[in-house]
Amino acid sequence: MKFLIILLLLNSLGDCNIKIMPDHLPYYKHSSEKELHISYGQKISPHFQKVPLRYFTGEKNFKLAYKIFKVKDEKAAIVISNGRTESLLKYQELIFELNSNGYSVYIYDHRGQGFSQRINPKKPQMGDIESFDYYVHDLNTFVEKIVKKEPHKKLFLLSHSMGGAIASLYLEQHADIFDAAVFSSPMHQPKLISKVTTDLLCHMLKYDPRNIEYAPGEGKYRQAHSFDSDSNILTHSLIRFAIAENEYAAHKEVQLGGPSTRWVVESCHASRRAVSNAGKIKTPFLLLQAGGDKIVNLSPQEQFCSNSKKMCYGYKIPDADHELFMESDIYRDQALSTILTFFDNFAESFKLKKEK
Repeated sequence: MKFLIILLLLNSLGDCNIKIMPDHLPYYKHSSEKELHISYGQKISPHFQKVPLRYFTGEKNFKLAYKIFKVKDEKAAIVISNGRTESLLKYQELIFELNSNGYSVYIYDHRGQGFSQRINPKKPQMGDIESFDYYVHDLNTFVEKIVKKEPHKKLFLLSHSMGGAIASLYLEQHADIFDAAVFSSPMHQPKLISKVTTDLLCHMLKYDPRNIEYAPGEGKYRQAHSFDSDSNILTHSLIRFAIAENEYAAHKEVQLGGPSTRWVVESCHASRRAVSNAGKIKTPFLLLQAGGDKIVNLSPQEQFCSNSKKMCYGYKIPDADHELFMESDIYRDQALSTILTFFDNFAESFKLKKEK
């Protein structure tokens, strides 16, 4: 088995610590920065565009956008829970790679962002949420009403950033739905200058249903017109950053600016709950930590892993920025190979069980 060695390593490190990424990982089909300027237009984008955009009804009758990318003889189906400000547009490269490696993909845009219905029609670029639990309810509706309409050998959950907080709360409430999960740079605490500052502000901020203005220092969407790898806190990859910016420029309806104070309050409370209740999770999961992350704090991720009662396999990719799926190849390849190795373990266990 091509991934036996790494699986033994994974299984031997299923404790509360975040380990450094191993040096050698199995090879999987994935794109590269060197070829992306050609492959994105010729293969990746056409693959994405041929699938129609659909809608389902979420909590409080919100209209939420989604796409389904099926493959024949799938190993399993992967549900993607994306991050704040994001749209399924951003995941075209990852979707193409997951499909190429035998996985069907189900992806949707959270309420208030992407192609989904906005919270405040008068301020469509403000990231807002009435209750963080609505995100969790929407994920449950998506799984129950859309994903489970067809049988799947296995179901996996893949989440990033804010989507990680949503996935955490979901898994704490639903024990037997997913066979395995992956968290990429999960938002187990948003980063406001420092962890101490974040702790202080999160405790000081009070819930007020009228507090739906932009948080201090935040505002409408601002497109980046240049790329500086030293000052960019999201990624080291110029081409992947440029592709994402171009997609948002071409689809102005998905543009989202800063969060409201209410969103910050809800996120502080939700991420704290997610970490505290990690012991309720019964689904084995991989937590990928970006060593250079400046968007979310790292120590709450480690506490989440510790609280999970050995359900967590944690790995740190040193020096990587927050956006692991749009990082430079040197970081992204590690993330993708580890994710596929982890998921293949559970897909393979199903296959072996059936063969017996």
